[in-house]
Amino acid sequence: MVRILVVDCTARGRGKRLSTVDVIGVGPRKVVALLRYLGYDADLYPVEKVFENRSLLREYTALAISFMVSDLKCVERLINTWNAIAKGPILLGGPGTLNIEFLSRIDFSLAILGEAEIPLLTLQRLGLLKALIEGGIEGIDEELLRTIPGIAYRSRSSIFYTGLAPWTPKQLIDSPIPGVEELKHYDFYWACRVYVEVVRGCSNFRRPQFDSRGNECIQCGKCYRGRYAERLTCPLGIPPGCGYCSVPLIHGPPRSRSLDSILNEVRRLCSIGVTRIVLSAPDFLDYGRDLLVEPEPLTDPRDPPPNIDAIDRLLSSLSTIPEILEGRTALMIENLKPCLVNEYVVEVLAKYLKGTPVYIGLESASDDLLRRVGRPSYWEEVVNAIKILRSHGFRVYVYLMHGIPSETPEDIERTVKAIDVLERLGVERIVLYRFTPLPFTAFERFAKPPPAVKRSHTRKLYERVREFNEHAKRRLLGTILKSVIASRYPKRRGYLVAYPILHGPTIIVRTSSSNIGRIAYIKIVRVVSDRLVEGTIVRFGPRVVKLH
Repeated sequence: MVRILVVDCTARGRGKRLSTVDVIGVGPRKVVALLRYLGYDADLYPVEKVFENRSLLREYTALAISFMVSDLKCVERLINTWNAIAKGPILLGGPGTLNIEFLSRIDFSLAILGEAEIPLLTLQRLGLLKALIEGGIEGIDEELLRTIPGIAYRSRSSIFYTGLAPWTPKQLIDSPIPGVEELKHYDFYWACRVYVEVVRGCSNFRRPQFDSRGNECIQCGKCYRGRYAERLTCPLGIPPGCGYCSVPLIHGPPRSRSLDSILNEVRRLCSIGVTRIVLSAPDFLDYGRDLLVEPEPLTDPRDPPPNIDAIDRLLSSLSTIPEILEGRTALMIENLKPCLVNEYVVEVLAKYLKGTPVYIGLESASDDLLRRVGRPSYWEEVVNAIKILRSHGFRVYVYLMHGIPSETPEDIERTVKAIDVLERLGVERIVLYRFTPLPFTAFERFAKPPPAVKRSHTRKLYERVREFNEHAKRRLLGTILKSVIASRYPKRRGYLVAYPILHGPTIIVRTSSSNIGRIAYIKIVRVVSDRLVEGTIVRFGPRVVKLH
């Protein structure tokens, strides 16, 4: 019997998550649903479960791996383990396949470069997917294989590429619904932030003013003033979007998922005890904006403004689901473009999501740098967005980045000074990232900079962010957070780990392990580190899962 094992390696690094351990993404769940839709017996497991029980591999004919660029060591380890035990065909997917150099070093049968739907459906229609899973790449008609866009495969000693996969049309994003029951293979799935895709793609088809291949913007204006369809391409071939981000090129302009499809998935997630659902999108405010400009693609990050009616319909419908209505499951959103934030849309968001965190991408307080790298929003717009969100009861997290190509010490200094403003505005957390060159971005050939602490002008930024976050954690002392108890805490006997329902710091609490799977109201009594706090239970809420 042909069976496919789909393994989630995303954000596993060398094989184990060291941060964001409470996150379950949508990509691997979508892949297992697609394979089942095509008639295959497919299962999904996180990679740590495979490493814990390697004999599991013997039950499967083929291995499919979903991974990111940062997970290369984990993927190598998994492939070696598979080849030692099962030795069947290996399929690769996820952002990690865009690292062409990595593909040349590993053993695999076929990789999908970009969105999986069209390549998988085309392989199936031509009879190649079944042949691949049953017998490997050998013996497959290569002439036919090379007609399929968006794949890479090993042909003898070399690798052949057919380019990036086409952007998936809306109807294929809607159906099939990503796998739900498979979540039970993940540790404490009921306490994880489970991501539900509501928008695929990004509307920022502006471009940086330079790229790593030596191109300089010729100021043709297409990114800013052209018709929506004209903005899809650049005369110089500079990829769209922020210079360090591949989302517009790989995933295209926004396509909003249908209300019925989202409702169906969320209902099913609630039915198995999921308590934290994130409505996932590169920008949640793009939801429904594509409907305002169709049949043109949505390639303007600023105009039209948010589709308030579509957002209201989505959130009001989700809020009628019993588990959400009764407070057993929380809804969250994440990323918002500051340039789309206004009083009207935030009033709608606040009706359903008040008290939840939202993420604002600032990256730098230098408008000159933001323009150079293709950002759609600027410093004053970020300040305005934070003010509006805070006035309606939202908790605001801000992203910053250091080491961005063309960044100057003066740009960094502006950002350091801006943190005082963010503090006065009531920002709850700052997340500082280091620029990382990613494949298929405008900045892919630039070198990765040293860590912030290794350079004098960025060390000050690092230290200021750390100080900010430590102060923010101390402000939590005495507050009571509705949380879900997830697991034992391995570093201190008698302590359990809990996660705030509406997101926040990881909490450790002393209580019986019989309380795993329960909601609890926890008073924060001590800051352990910049990521960890300790609390005491004030009272318990309902049990969300029954553990066997």
